[in-house]
Amino acid sequence: MAVGVFDLFSVGIGPSSSHTVGPMRAAAVFAEELKGSGSLDKVAGLRVDLYGSLAATGHGHGTMTAILLGLEGFHPEKILPDEVEERLAAIAETGTLQLAGSVPLPYGVKDMVLRPLTVLPRHTNGMTFTVTDEAGEVLHKATFFSVGGGFIVREGEEDAALKELDESKKELPLPFRTAAELLGRCQSKGLSIGDIMFVNERASRTEVEIREGLLHIYSVMEECVATSLKREGCCPAD
Repeated sequence: MAVGVFDLFSVGIGPSSSHTVGPMRAAAVFAEELKGSGSLDKVAGLRVDLYGSLAATGHGHGTMTAILLGLEGFHPEKILPDEVEERLAAIAETGTLQLAGSVPLPYGVKDMVLRPLTVLPRHTNGMTFTVTDEAGEVLHKATFFSVGGGFIVREGEEDAALKELDESKKELPLPFRTAAELLGRCQSKGLSIGDIMFVNERASRTEVEIREGLLHIYSVMEECVATSLKREGCCPAD
């Protein structure tokens, strides 16, 4: 199994890995590419199209606000809770987004184009980012799919992503594709499920990195619980 514990328990803003974490990560990747292309200072217009499920249920899952944060250059696993509230409040108050953290653009949730009845061929969670210059010429455009678990795939690279996934499975010391295969590994090796996963994790990380990573995930969970218990008020209606 190529998906490891740090993929399954990824740190990011909630409430959904496919509708919040994935879209935010895709927007951040787009912003980084734009910045790296040298065209950032030429940007005069921004368009975000959301398709299928992202458009239909995005408001309730925080998709739109997550994308705004991603377009500003924030990644779901690195942004702090205080930064989330601070930046979203600033965008809502000023109506201005800091694209890639440096270019101010008049843009907000209401400017996103929602296409709930249009499902792109590859996946129901599709999104397209487009930036243009003052003449309306496209500077950069990309379509991504949020395929679950916070994972994203760029349009046109789906086959390559599947190939990479298959190749990564071959590299694991104790690979498995199904729960039955996993239990078979446990029986044949005399190991627990946790032991099997630990052996596979060590194929790409040191034991110290694994234990530190797990403790980090645990600490984030504890902090989330503690922060939530201190909050007051009502949950958003949408």
